[in-house]
Amino acid sequence: VTRNLKGQNYLVLETEAQGFPQWTPYDGQLRLQAFSHLASGARGVMYWHWHSIHNACETYWKGVLSHDLQPNAPYRECCTIGADFARLSPQLSGLVKENRVAFLVSNESLTGLEQFPLPGGNTDYNDVVRGLYDTLYELNVECDVLFPRDAERLSQYAMVVVPALYSAPDSLLKQLTDYVKQGGHLVATFKTGFCNEFLTVAHERQPHLLTECFGVTYDQFAEPRNVSLTGDDFALSAEDRKITAWMELLTPTTANVLSSYGHPFWGKYAAVTENACGKGSAAYLGCWPSAAYLKAFFKRRLARAGLWGAEQTAEFPIVIKSGRNRRNSRVHYYFNYSGEPREQEYLHEAGLELLSGRPLNAGETLHLEPWGVQIVEEN
Repeated sequence: VTRNLKGQNYLVLETEAQGFPQWTPYDGQLRLQAFSHLASGARGVMYWHWHSIHNACETYWKGVLSHDLQPNAPYRECCTIGADFARLSPQLSGLVKENRVAFLVSNESLTGLEQFPLPGGNTDYNDVVRGLYDTLYELNVECDVLFPRDAERLSQYAMVVVPALYSAPDSLLKQLTDYVKQGGHLVATFKTGFCNEFLTVAHERQPHLLTECFGVTYDQFAEPRNVSLTGDDFALSAEDRKITAWMELLTPTTANVLSSYGHPFWGKYAAVTENACGKGSAAYLGCWPSAAYLKAFFKRRLARAGLWGAEQTAEFPIVIKSGRNRRNSRVHYYFNYSGEPREQEYLHEAGLELLSGRPLNAGETLHLEPWGVQIVEEN
């Protein structure tokens, strides 16, 4: 969010050190965290705070040093981070990100859905944003975060994800349609295109101004009770097919139906659709499915957008982040977000692993320690 707000690299002012007692870092986690910031485009990190304070409300929000002010495990780990930052700054500082997927997030939609929440009270706007984002994160798809004011930048991305764009001016909805017609690949969820910027519901068919783009329309919606998705070719369990919040009863006009509702009365309606529009495509999630369904759905969409590559063969807890450094070389971070050692095939061009100085060829095996990181600069 910060990198995209600023349009360039940023500085993290308050990186967690020891934090609260329930957040005390395991060995290696502070290094993992620090290099994760660099891999996302940070210029560096600063810690909150240097030493744990001895009174007042943040007494137990611990700093790098504990209350005794003596060298400890977090301090020694921070020393290794600082030494590596100093040694490798020419290769790592100022990483230029080249992400092909963007999220379009809307504070107006967040506020609108707070005023008119989904029934049940267990899913809000941020739940939808995080559910979609986390799915792509676990598929090793790096994403930028855009705001409505950034809509002129949509054409930079192969895929744009729009969570529950409940409140939007007509101009933004038209920009989304133009993005698809010009060759972009759009994913949007329920509640998109419902109200204008003043929370006035559109008089036209829903989704407002996007019926051509998505190839669907609807005029009814319901709270799901014991409803599952059916009709698709995803290999999912019955539990993973259940929907948890909201269902729009979609009628396709030009869209292909991916999934329908498994329900004796709502079964004639579509739940998830895909549509070709101009040179691009648009998919619409008319309900809130399980995490497993979202993963299967996005695998299909990424392939459609030409974004399914070698990095997507690596499975979480392996996380891969990439960019281009000041020397115009590609740099790849391989993280192990788990407490168990992992082996991972190196998926990029030949290069040098910077922390160890080890040359690497494509296809060689990386041995990642618990919470470990390896960084490769391509030759």
